[in-house]
Amino acid sequence: MPNPLKCSVCDAVATVHLTQIVQGKVTKVDFCEACAAKGGAGDAAVFKLAEAVNAAAPAPAITCPTCGFTDVEFRRRGRLGCPSCWEVFGVALNGLLAKVQHETQHVGRAPAGTVPVGQLRHRLLAAQQEMTAAIAAEDYEAAAKLRDEVARIAAQLDAL
Repeated sequence: MPNPLKCSVCDAVATVHLTQIVQGKVTKVDFCEACAAKGGAGDAAVFKLAEAVNAAAPAPAITCPTCGFTDVEFRRRGRLGCPSCWEVFGVALNGLLAKVQHETQHVGRAPAGTVPVGQLRHRLLAAQQEMTAAIAAEDYEAAAKLRDEVARIAAQLDAL
């Protein structure tokens, strides 16, 4: 039978074992019942970890009506539940979406070497808006280039 651990203070048999990790440095301390009581190791304030782990999660503020995914789940997992989530969570989580997903719009997935349909539709809408703004600003050269881009993207979408 292995030797029992000794109290770090009085060399009695240790029954209380504390481990502290600060900036990657591990410190282990062992106490007997008497020394643990004197040192405050029996105080409930020392052992708040279990309470923090079992604490109730914050109530979700936003829920996707399509899949039931919540903002709390997004913050925990870093991914959205379905394409509708992009619209539901878009305004509230815009900065976080850009940071985690690298996009603020859902563009879907596509095989390697191809452009996702959602991304094409997004670019088509953006080009149309830019073209309208260029026409309003009477920048007809830019508007003509954008018109050609709109036609090219529309042709790509029609081919799919």
